[in-house]
Amino acid sequence: MDCHGDTLVAMVHKPQQALSTGIVCVIAGGPQYRAGVARNMVSMARTLSAQGVAVIRFDHRGLGDSSGNFAGFEHTREDIQVAVNTLRAEVPEVTDVVLWGGCDAASGCMIHGCDIDGVSSMVLGNPWITTDATQAAVQKKHYLKRLGEWSFWRKLLRFEYNLLDYARALLARITAKLSAKVGDDAAISATAQRSEPAAAGNWIERMLDGLRRFDGPVLFIMSGQSMISQEFDQLVRTDKAWAAAYDKPDHQRIDLPEADQTFSSVDARERVNRALLDWVRSR
Repeated sequence: MDCHGDTLVAMVHKPQQALSTGIVCVIAGGPQYRAGVARNMVSMARTLSAQGVAVIRFDHRGLGDSSGNFAGFEHTREDIQVAVNTLRAEVPEVTDVVLWGGCDAASGCMIHGCDIDGVSSMVLGNPWITTDATQAAVQKKHYLKRLGEWSFWRKLLRFEYNLLDYARALLARITAKLSAKVGDDAAISATAQRSEPAAAGNWIERMLDGLRRFDGPVLFIMSGQSMISQEFDQLVRTDKAWAAAYDKPDHQRIDLPEADQTFSSVDARERVNRALLDWVRSR
């Protein structure tokens, strides 16, 4: 596929009798390529195409076998638009397109979905909104919860935790924070640290704006064993603007309590595939 002079490599899974709604798989920039983590995108596309769902999975510019430079999920709108156009051209029965992506691919879909022609709905897995503040809040909640669990104290009493490593890590974090406030070099470091939340806040604001502007249904698939999923939920709980954008009548959610961030287990992959199939059929 041509994308402003660069070549994107894609795989189209064409059913014998395609439904009118197809899926564009948006790959996370971790980096990944069109097969996905543990080839989960391959198994998903084959499973769904056997049920009549046309699927395209592709490499962004600068990832996998595609040419060009990868500019990050904040700048993938043109890549995704090309994939949407290609799926509809290769499978003419497809009139509506669902964007599916996890982690920062979900974040990219949230930013760009409202500006991509042909997209009718989105399925987003564990959107990535990680900042120092969200990470700290979720970690604090997690560790406080662990203090009330017998399994934690049992491991502690059996010396199954390497407390020396934890102490070293804590000391390293404290030292880094203190050094950022001392000397000229530390002042430069402190400036860089202050600029990071501003940059992060910019793309998170773009995610919020995109979710507000998107006028189609959205399905959130959230993992119970993912800190990133918990950080997203923390943001929705504590920010009124996010809560309003998230809690719309045509937004739905599926929770997978035992799943990790990338849905890497067989059970999690099968449940995601079923959720995608049900979502397409409901369109």
